[in-house]
Amino acid sequence: MNTLKATLCTTMVLGATLLIAKPALATQFVAADSSPGTQACMAVAANKSYVVRKASHDLNISKAVMSKKLHCNNLSMGDFVTLYNLDKSANYLNIDTSTRTSIKDLAKSYNPEKVIITGPK
Repeated sequence: MNTLKATLCTTMVLGATLLIAKPALATQFVAADSSPGTQACMAVAANKSYVVRKASHDLNISKAVMSKKLHCNNLSMGDFVTLYNLDKSANYLNIDTSTRTSIKDLAKSYNPEKVIITGPK
């Protein structure tokens, strides 16, 4: 019975460790400057709809302008949210990422630890 308890405790500790360690693997976004475009891109990169909503209100940018005209790191907003899997921001901005067709090399994973965000020039 003690062996069962020890195994169960070990499994729970390992599981908790993996859950805690997962956010550390996430991509970290860093703003290159403090321009309004970069601030909007950073809000989208946060992948939280309330952050995007607050930024669009504070910067006086509509959702339509953010989703159709804003470019982050020289990528259209649709390409940007698809590249970094920013699904919550995409949903808030009404960007359908499921209709994009691309060939993805699964062996070559593009997941940098730190990404410098720049807005439109």
